[in-house]
Amino acid sequence: MRRRLLLVVAGLLVATRSLAADWVIVPGERVGPIDAGASEAKLVELFGAANVKRVSFEVEPGEAVPATSVFADVSRRRVIVLWRDPETRIAPETVLIRGERSVWRTDKGITLGTPLATLRRLNGKPLTLTGFGPDLGGTVLDCNGGGLTEFGQDGPRGIVGRMLVVRLEPDPALRDTAAYQQAIGASELSSESDAMRTLNPRAYELMIEIRPR
Repeated sequence: MRRRLLLVVAGLLVATRSLAADWVIVPGERVGPIDAGASEAKLVELFGAANVKRVSFEVEPGEAVPATSVFADVSRRRVIVLWRDPETRIAPETVLIRGERSVWRTDKGITLGTPLATLRRLNGKPLTLTGFGPDLGGTVLDCNGGGLTEFGQDGPRGIVGRMLVVRLEPDPALRDTAAYQQAIGASELSSESDAMRTLNPRAYELMIEIRPR
């Protein structure tokens, strides 16, 4: 009996570790094992209490909401979970990943550090993005009918179907170039523009929306 119990416990541990080692993002559905049915308590089960911390996340200057950070001290694994119900911390709404490199990547291979040229190739059509600046600069706005439908498409009432927001920035060494100056403050630019081709900015932020159940 004791041996059977030990085998069951070992199996549960292996299953949990397998789930926690899932780094695949499916926009709209999940970020690894973090899906619409997750809660902060579930994150503790999956990743361990030492790797789950309560944080306050600033959504706008001066406006912060309760959030949960997973792997806060491990930059390549770090994610921040924003909840549909911030008080009870259940039902993820958005998962945020920032930095230079990450183990998390989408089912199409998009991750931190992915260059614009790669996004353009995956999309199969030009992308539309904002110019660079202090407020949400370098944000991919529209897949323009391409394969990366998770970026959303322009509809009669604005962008529809957006499940993934990617923000990009060029190498800081290029900020004094003519190409960068052309891209500052521009409301919209094509990935085919001379400036964007020259700069070829890389992803520094992923925002993954999770559809409610």
